[in-house]
Amino acid sequence: DASESIATRPKSWGPAPVEAFPDRDAHIRERLTAVRARVRSAIEQANKGAVDEHAVLKVPAHIRAAEARVSAREDATRGAADVPAVLLRERLGLSASEDLILWTLLAHELCPATRKMMRLLATEEVSDPTTDVIRRVVYGDSYSPDAWRELSPDGTLRRLGLLERTDRVAETPDHRQTWRMARRAIALLHGVAAVDDSMSSFVEALADVGPAVSELVVGEREVTRVRAAFESPSVVIVSGRVGQGRRSLLHAVARERGLGVLMVRGQALANDRDQVVRQLQAIRRECLLLGLVPLVRDLESVGAHGEVPDRLDLLERELPGLVLATSRGPVARPWRCTPAVIELPPMDSAQLAILWGRALPAATEDDAAYLATLYPLAPASLVAAARAALKVCGEDAMTPSHIAEGIRTVLDSQLGAFATRLTISQSWDDLVLPEDQLASVVELLARVRERHRVYESWGFGRKVGKGLGVAGLLSGPPGTGKTMVAGLIAHALNTEIYQVDLSKIVSKWIGETEKNLGALFDAAEAGHAILLFDEADALFGKRTAVKSSNDRHANQEVNFLLQRLETFSGICLLTTNHETSIDEAFRRRLSTHIRFETPEVEERQRLWRALLPESAPTSGDLKLDDLAATFVMTGGYIKNAVVRAAFLAADAKSAITATHLRHATHLEHEAMGKLLPFTR
Repeated sequence: DASESIATRPKSWGPAPVEAFPDRDAHIRERLTAVRARVRSAIEQANKGAVDEHAVLKVPAHIRAAEARVSAREDATRGAADVPAVLLRERLGLSASEDLILWTLLAHELCPATRKMMRLLATEEVSDPTTDVIRRVVYGDSYSPDAWRELSPDGTLRRLGLLERTDRVAETPDHRQTWRMARRAIALLHGVAAVDDSMSSFVEALADVGPAVSELVVGEREVTRVRAAFESPSVVIVSGRVGQGRRSLLHAVARERGLGVLMVRGQALANDRDQVVRQLQAIRRECLLLGLVPLVRDLESVGAHGEVPDRLDLLERELPGLVLATSRGPVARPWRCTPAVIELPPMDSAQLAILWGRALPAATEDDAAYLATLYPLAPASLVAAARAALKVCGEDAMTPSHIAEGIRTVLDSQLGAFATRLTISQSWDDLVLPEDQLASVVELLARVRERHRVYESWGFGRKVGKGLGVAGLLSGPPGTGKTMVAGLIAHALNTEIYQVDLSKIVSKWIGETEKNLGALFDAAEAGHAILLFDEADALFGKRTAVKSSNDRHANQEVNFLLQRLETFSGICLLTTNHETSIDEAFRRRLSTHIRFETPEVEERQRLWRALLPESAPTSGDLKLDDLAATFVMTGGYIKNAVVRAAFLAADAKSAITATHLRHATHLEHEAMGKLLPFTR
């Protein structure tokens, strides 16, 4: 009817609405069908080209129309979580031809019919598609500058690790190079949205949970600066001590802005520049695909150290845009774009008291303040220790022993790989020292107990700058009580002491020793534990003239120790029998040096009496004064002699007598390599 209004005509008269893909499988099937049509057309036209060498290979109109319908359906499906291929193309910024390359290679992987047809199209005896085959299928003619560019190493597909060469011969001509779709790309097209498993050794996606910015115990000035740094697409570095909350602050601000975070372990990145480029490109791919921002932990480890080359220039090149990072201090280097650096100062007692109060809800304000003074742990270690203490406590009332056990649990996990916790059974009553040595021990204790008052309240910290830790050297002959005094110092300070195992620290691999030492000092600093380096001259020895690569590496380790000790804020004790072997530069960094001498007769008399337990059965006059006067021995050897005599007596089923003690002392004296003293 001519009088009928256009508005009243049936909708079916207009173009049919585009229907979105119902799911991922339907989308894959239709795309593979379109690829088969392209391959079939390329074969037909290649056969025609064999007759007419001037024929130009083109994609027929009906195939382009079919592909346009698929593209329209993809547009209608945009945003659907169960059709990831559309998301992949958009987030990676792939061109239409780059997207088609992936689908062509996926068809070769999944479809036997397509694979067979591609072999008919190939001019080489190879199993994977060649560059020539891809050009014919994707670009529609035998030559295309786009093909050369998009299949080059700098093309998006190869740079992000979605495309791999399989011929593995560098000199292979372009047209004979063979390709396959990377497993990561296949997984993505099949809906695997998690971070690539092959990257698990150096990355980790942080969960979208955690404290809000307002819940962090951080200064408002630092929070404001971090928020402002997020405005410009550059590197944002939060520096400070390990466990101070640097990563928590960055993560909280990222969540505040709706950003997910992919944590990159800086120390796990490869030292080889070519390998680290591939790792960084994979990181960029995952961040683009999953909508994440990279957070590089321990950024300073990516810089140059020892013979390991600087790789921060590669990080800047391969990770453009916003990059978050944590470091122990400033990362000095010529940056392309100056990063934003925000330093987190160490927490004061009031801030630590807030954290203890939150971590232990049953604690009063006074309890929290006392714990902050007694256990000034880094925030991460503090929270972990409180959690462990609550677990140990269970339904019982919290006691100091529960908290101490929780701290030991955390410290064992952090330091156990490189050191052993010492348990000291002796007391100060067992210690026999001259007055001047005892005064030096008291001074060392005062340096630890009063450093908050001196450095913070009295302002000496601003004058001293760095080196606010306590480093003490205990030197003297074997058996004079150096290790025992170190343990008693830890007991007096109510903290744990860990004896460093050099066999676990020192490595033959370049840079590994320094990395292990860095992890050791960081963990001790965060956990407020004392580090004990027995036989310290083995590690803190004098630097030598460089005559070989071994000398150079040994000197690098000493240099690293000097620098790390300079910035160490914890307690480090060194013992040595060879004081002159210690590098002079370490002496300047020592808070105190206690020299242990061989005890005099009076001190040896006190040692003999102190080392005999009251519960031990004795018989007659033990003639301890005679033993002290006759045998010049240090406390360690006297202890050995007393224990030896006890076993001799126990074996004879008798009490300890002077005969047992003298015989045991003779044996110990011989073991020392000394001649027996002349006696009438």
